[in-house]
Amino acid sequence: MSESAFNDAMGAIVTFGVLAVAMGTGEFSPAASLLDLLKQSIIGIGAGAGLGYLAALLIAHERWAFLAEYGPVVTLMAVIGAYFAADGLQASGFMAVFVFGIVLGNKDALGFKMELGQAQKLDDYVMTTAFIMRLFIFILLGTQVDFSLMNQYLVGGIIVVTIFMLVARPVTVFLCALPDRRAQWSLNEMLFMCWTRETGVIPAALAGLLLGMNAPGAQMIASVTFIAILMTILIQAPTTKWLGRKLGLLEG
Repeated sequence: MSESAFNDAMGAIVTFGVLAVAMGTGEFSPAASLLDLLKQSIIGIGAGAGLGYLAALLIAHERWAFLAEYGPVVTLMAVIGAYFAADGLQASGFMAVFVFGIVLGNKDALGFKMELGQAQKLDDYVMTTAFIMRLFIFILLGTQVDFSLMNQYLVGGIIVVTIFMLVARPVTVFLCALPDRRAQWSLNEMLFMCWTRETGVIPAALAGLLLGMNAPGAQMIASVTFIAILMTILIQAPTTKWLGRKLGLLEG
């Protein structure tokens, strides 16, 4: 979950950086791009952490939780505030809401305790909202997909996604996990990580945003994204349990 979340937040920042260059609203410079990435990440983390802590304080603090009964409303207002605060500071709203979620989701570790009923109500609200948002994102992408264009990019899209699945993903996993001696990942665990990666929500959302902005090549990007989602869901997702069993990784 953390791997996916950090990749998605950072990927969103990089995507909009590349988009600015492609649309002629920015110039590419490796040093400037890295500094901008660092600035957007740090400010986004700060905004998300600050608003997340404030939300936890208002709904779960022993003395100051006077809005405990309104946990879902406070969460919604605070997460919107985190996004627009970061965006107003020309930072990443995606990073802000991600860190907001980390802070609020780990409020117990920060010493904030909610009553069982209030905590369950908040959890149900978050899960339901997340589910609805996923539906809207995929509906948005689906309505924008042109099947004639997707057919035009079908072969190239399959080749690109196959390289991601069988080359890029495994190389990345081994480069990142193999040096991690503290975790002591086994070969079977790394092989499982190489295969288990259902691409979906954030790529779909970003592709939809590019289509809405009429970005250069947006139709091609959306088509390849749709192909990637289909391939990972139809090929990787159904074989995850089978692979886990074959590698001896399933828990009882």
